[in-house]
Amino acid sequence: MNTKMLPVIVSLVVLCSCTKTTKTNYLFLNASQLKPLGIEINDKGVFYKNENPNWKQDKEKYACMAFYCSKYEYVSSKQFNPTDTLKALNLNDSIIARKELTKYDFYPLLIGDTNGHQSLDRDTLPQGLKLIPIAICMAKTNLSTRKDTIVVWLKATESLKRALPSTIIMDDYLTTRPVKI
Repeated sequence: MNTKMLPVIVSLVVLCSCTKTTKTNYLFLNASQLKPLGIEINDKGVFYKNENPNWKQDKEKYACMAFYCSKYEYVSSKQFNPTDTLKALNLNDSIIARKELTKYDFYPLLIGDTNGHQSLDRDTLPQGLKLIPIAICMAKTNLSTRKDTIVVWLKATESLKRALPSTIIMDDYLTTRPVKI
């Protein structure tokens, strides 16, 4: 064996043994399973609008949150109060404005992709907060420009557990904030 290669081989072995890969277990749900969570998939994209009844207790600045993913917008999110009037600046805004406001205590804290990139990010999440990563295949919207998968990280609550299909064990998907890339 070439002695010049020995340090390289030893370094590779050490690096490989120290690298710990963790893979997030995403919960993939179809349109009918997402609906009880307040997430709607249609031919225009993915839409969500919710008022958190515990927003003060959760130390949120706003009671309500809405987001959509569409043909030309990866993700657009709005935070507002129930008394605010949402202005429809485009078709997606008008869909959100007309969408019924759900009142769940589970809501998105992060929205991103399966590679860990976050479009909606909260740097101030408490360490160790349990989240459920819900994966949504944008191909299900039939939008020609969207074949990606978005991940909506919902706050884990007992009411979320009840809203999920009975065959799903929420604890199998519980995780903490993903590592930033």
